[in-house]
Amino acid sequence: MVSGILPLTAQSGPDGGNRPGAGRSAWFACLAKPEGLENPVKLLAGDKLSMLELPDFMASEAVKIPADGVLRIVREVPDPVNQGKPKYLILAEAGIPEAVQEALVILSPVTKPEGELLFQAKVQDLATFKGGDRLYINLSDSNIRVRLGKTLVVVEPKHASFFKAPPMVKATNMPVMYEFYHPDRKEWKILSASTVVLRPTRREICVFNNGDRIGNIKKQGIPLRLRRPSSRAMQGGMGSGCCATRITLMDSSLWLSRAPGRSSWVPQRLHLN
Repeated sequence: MVSGILPLTAQSGPDGGNRPGAGRSAWFACLAKPEGLENPVKLLAGDKLSMLELPDFMASEAVKIPADGVLRIVREVPDPVNQGKPKYLILAEAGIPEAVQEALVILSPVTKPEGELLFQAKVQDLATFKGGDRLYINLSDSNIRVRLGKTLVVVEPKHASFFKAPPMVKATNMPVMYEFYHPDRKEWKILSASTVVLRPTRREICVFNNGDRIGNIKKQGIPLRLRRPSSRAMQGGMGSGCCATRITLMDSSLWLSRAPGRSSWVPQRLHLN
């Protein structure tokens, strides 16, 4: 994805279209903010410009997805050619497929910015992300292991894994331990251990990044509440057949599947090409 400049006149068609699609929403999760970033940021959705707060350690408020599915974080600058008309420098851009009704846009700072682009945008379809579930995204260079109760979730570098929570009607405590494989010592090291609370009304994303030295891993949790309690999730109605959900994550097209008769405790691993 490259940065670019959008003149104001290029944002709407003859009929002023690109209106937000009814019922389609997206949330933004910013892993880190580059120095000098103005917050709230300017969000361009179709021809609609609005302000959006990017909070620390949680997702933003929901925004409507426009008809073309493209959400851009922009910086407004004067147009040197057309005096009085602004242009927009694109700081981040996310394209959300038409079939996706609810999406999470994960923003991670570009390591070596080129032009005005400050963020890489990764889109997560929330269709299969139910209450109590955990999504683990490993952006580090080390292997990660997560032990949730009796379940072991393995997350390889540049991969993501789901933990599918069991059916629940109320909050449930569960012990958790995070481990990483030390590249020099060639052994697993404990990153942290504690107890987490699984809630039928909340999902959580956990992102792992490289630290400032070898063998140092940073972990960041991003809670994401359900818009409304999912009766299907609370009743445990997961269906008996094989299901598949298309996911766009880390700029790759992925699929989640569950074989018939498999327990909901089984984590599902996604490979990011």
